[in-house]
Amino acid sequence: YKLGYDGSIDGSNGCEVVSPILNNLNSLKKVCKVINEAGAKVNRSCGLHVHFGAEQFTIAQWVRIIRNYAHLESIIDSFMPMSRRGDNNRYCKSIVSAANYVADAQTMYDIQCAFRRDRYHKVNVMAYNGHKTIEFRHHSGTTDFKKIEMWINFLRGLLEYSINNETLISAASIDEIPFLTAAQKRYFNERKETLNR
Repeated sequence: YKLGYDGSIDGSNGCEVVSPILNNLNSLKKVCKVINEAGAKVNRSCGLHVHFGAEQFTIAQWVRIIRNYAHLESIIDSFMPMSRRGDNNRYCKSIVSAANYVADAQTMYDIQCAFRRDRYHKVNVMAYNGHKTIEFRHHSGTTDFKKIEMWINFLRGLLEYSINNETLISAASIDEIPFLTAAQKRYFNERKETLNR
């Protein structure tokens, strides 16, 4: 793990924590404990960025991931703070418009052009160029391990579903998302209720 400067963070002594590639979340849990004990704080300028290896994705899988995420974006927004919803944040803009242009993509360049080759979207397809990853920027900054773990597992489920199923997701609520367990649905519904009081 390393600490690095991030010019987008408001406040004094702002920095970001960057993890190594993780095969499990044990070390992340320990780091969250240590930085919380040290008094780490987040504010609305902070974001949680999660990368997944994407080198093996086919173009068809990329398209399904993007289109499924775009379909779920308003549902995901419902369990995010207002600062991360819709186009409220210039560092994690909506992907709904871009998703309309990816259906006929033949190359990674076509997909990136749909996003105007801009990384500041809730799904960052430009991360593929430098890291061979897909980056998710939607979640607000947090030092709460449970929130991070639940979000990573949500994204893992979305990726696995999109890679393995040609049928696009048609869910209209958290409870209809096909890759979530009953416990995950409860968790995200509770987050939604808390954030919409």
